[in-house]
Amino acid sequence: MPAGPIAGAAAWVGPQLACRDDWIVRLGADEVAEIDAAVRHFKASGEAPQAVSRTSFPLPNLGPKLDALLLELLEERGFVMLRGFPVHRYDIESAAIAYLGLGRYFGSLRSSNGRGHLLGHVKDVGADIKDGNTRFYQTNRRLEFHTDSADLVGLLCLATAKSGGESFLASSVTLYNRILERRPDLLPAAFLPYPTDRRGEVPARMLPWFAIPIFNWYAGKLSTIYLRHYIEEAQRRFADAPRLTSAQIEVMDLIDELVNDPAIHLQMAFEAGDMQFLHNHQILHSRNDFENWPDPVRHRHLLRLWIAPASGRALPAVFAPRYGGVTPGDRGGIVVPGARLSVSLTPE
Repeated sequence: MPAGPIAGAAAWVGPQLACRDDWIVRLGADEVAEIDAAVRHFKASGEAPQAVSRTSFPLPNLGPKLDALLLELLEERGFVMLRGFPVHRYDIESAAIAYLGLGRYFGSLRSSNGRGHLLGHVKDVGADIKDGNTRFYQTNRRLEFHTDSADLVGLLCLATAKSGGESFLASSVTLYNRILERRPDLLPAAFLPYPTDRRGEVPARMLPWFAIPIFNWYAGKLSTIYLRHYIEEAQRRFADAPRLTSAQIEVMDLIDELVNDPAIHLQMAFEAGDMQFLHNHQILHSRNDFENWPDPVRHRHLLRLWIAPASGRALPAVFAPRYGGVTPGDRGGIVVPGARLSVSLTPE
């Protein structure tokens, strides 16, 4: 554990950022034209979308700007919003290629489900969250504050909901500091392993649950991994998963109270074409309930990327059962027997 509070740009609170827009990076006309040209260049190659790379998606002027944003993601505030991508001008294939190509400037692409999909679809497909194989992104329900199983997560908004669906972000560094301030006696419990349900996406030779602390202090950095619903599901579904202590439950209650406090989190509404990128190790994210438009063609729809930067931070070995290893640039994602890496242009 750290000796005291953690300082730096990562220790932000929402009200500080709500009155600023320096976390929004607006794409200029020349940058959009460069993306257009890169999409055409890649399509002319005849390669499958999953093969996109920095070489096959050249961004000579925007590329260095994305490199600087990666440093901001990994070492500073931990999130950024790219705005101004004219998604309405693109068919789904071109939008996917553009997003995959931009994502490759941040790192390698990782599978975000058991089918091996490098491009996820965040859309209500009518799935029942009570089903042990359903994940929240397949519903219209409010998401609890959580982290994903990759270094970076990106979301591209293709279409917004009729109402709701706002995004919420919270700094896990600030979260740690507030727990230290209010209940330092509970902090050790957050550094104990928490069994967590894999939702039926089980890698070879692994249990259907994995165990990892919420807070991990390693190489001078705090890395956080948390999804309470899946922690509770592991308690309910798996008799062999170790039982949580009262202190572990109490610290989760405090975590949930803190991240849901408007004095801590930042709320933002997506516009069509927005691209949000988060550093999972220091940002927890959530989403509001939403109501869709009656016309299915207009339903809320986001594309998701999980990304592993080669310059990612050092992680302790306890991440390996979930991340498939801890080597920067080659970790994170969900890899199960029989899955083949691919890009699907339709929601699963």
